[in-house]
Amino acid sequence: MAEPSDCGNNRRDDRTRILECTLVMEDKGATDEAKARAYATRAALLDIVREQDRAIVGLGRSIERDPGNSRIYRQRAWFWLRKYDPERAITDYDAAIRLDPGNAAIYRERGDAWAAKAFYKAAIADYDQAISLDPGNPLGYNNRGLLRIRSGDLDKAIDDTSRALDLDPAYAEAFNNRGLAWWYKGDDDHAIAEYDRAITIDPRHVKAYANRGAAWLSKGDKSRAIADYDKAIAIDASHSDAYTGRAEAWSLMGRYGRALSDYNRAISLDTGDAVAYLGRCEMWRYVGRYNSAVEDCKEASRLSPQYSHAYQAMGDAEMLLTDYAGAFADYSTAIRLNPTFSRFYLSRGMARFYFRSPAGAQADFEQGASIRPDDPYLAIWVELSRRHNGQPGMLREAKLDMTAWPAPIVRMLLGDGQPEAALAAAEHSDEITRDERLCQANFYTAEFHRLARRHDEALRHYRLALAGCRRDLVEFLATVSALRSTGNAPALEDGFARERAIRR
Repeated sequence: MAEPSDCGNNRRDDRTRILECTLVMEDKGATDEAKARAYATRAALLDIVREQDRAIVGLGRSIERDPGNSRIYRQRAWFWLRKYDPERAITDYDAAIRLDPGNAAIYRERGDAWAAKAFYKAAIADYDQAISLDPGNPLGYNNRGLLRIRSGDLDKAIDDTSRALDLDPAYAEAFNNRGLAWWYKGDDDHAIAEYDRAITIDPRHVKAYANRGAAWLSKGDKSRAIADYDKAIAIDASHSDAYTGRAEAWSLMGRYGRALSDYNRAISLDTGDAVAYLGRCEMWRYVGRYNSAVEDCKEASRLSPQYSHAYQAMGDAEMLLTDYAGAFADYSTAIRLNPTFSRFYLSRGMARFYFRSPAGAQADFEQGASIRPDDPYLAIWVELSRRHNGQPGMLREAKLDMTAWPAPIVRMLLGDGQPEAALAAAEHSDEITRDERLCQANFYTAEFHRLARRHDEALRHYRLALAGCRRDLVEFLATVSALRSTGNAPALEDGFARERAIRR
């Protein structure tokens, strides 16, 4: 008779151990407990050799032989999560909790399964229960903090990660997650300081490097961002988020080919990564492959049905495909899913401004501005829509920083400055920043001339904007829409040609 200990002997190679586990499972003289243990051990080994389906079947048989063993349900649930099937994982965790209701770890694991479905309220409730059962474990507070970040409750996220650090001052992951909360609050410097502390504790903390790269990117320091993403990838070449982040940095530098390559790599590492599909959707849009963009955004929304940004990006691609009804519907879905994100109102407002309803456009812009009253671009769009609708402008009353860009554009629209001054003020020592400002200056100058019915000058500046705008900028899409709405539909060049022009 094969001995169960042979199956668990980790001195043998994995394939040999799988065979030995199989022998125990098929041995009529082995006890049910020994066979259940063999099924569970073989499942773990099958995962190592990437045969997850066989592992799940084996665990099902193990459960039949030992239905009171919560550990086997937990193991199968873990496999379901690896196969992006959180529903079945939750069912197995439910069974495990019925068998072992005092085990905090199972509640944490089921919370992670709820999080995989983006059901953050249920996930946090499970972590609440885990913390009540195991209040001295910093893992519960740290992970609940991460869930609060995902659900947008950033202050409580900071409280939770701080509590984790009270329990374990050397908890690098808690510093990383607290940095993430600060980053989502818009405090890049505070976030970077937290990531620095995580890296000091653990110099190989991949997520801290990747997250610090995102913070540098938010500050506009693309070189430092790429350096941090490079470091993360050097430590762990399978860390898909680092490729996704680096792809965004390449995109902002106009390096579309490199960006696409990184998004492809991220998706090959994690086919369930909705963020990577969204990023590649946007990249396809930038290079003019709009149908591919829509397909990737659809996949992102399928993987994460609550992912509002996927619908917004899909709407942008549909606008370029002249599917205005589809774009309007997807922008509306994005707003329904996340009604406090001002950018979605800007997108739908632009669709209405050029193709549907000027009054509806004004309502959208004003709603966006009520969410972000300090956003100068929303204030500008409110001004444009009001004046197109024959109403007095309100730009002068907006509480804007008139010492920073795009203040010269605001002054132009107020009549306090000339278009030439706005174009001159776009100059900047950083080439990417200069090109972005010139794009905006030309576009809003075109709108300024359009308001005054100087249509030839408006058309000239629209065309300058079309030639100079990066495709990730709102003003590029607005320029295409403006030209189409005035009967001057442009022929859009291949985005890779634009990249080659930038590199020259």
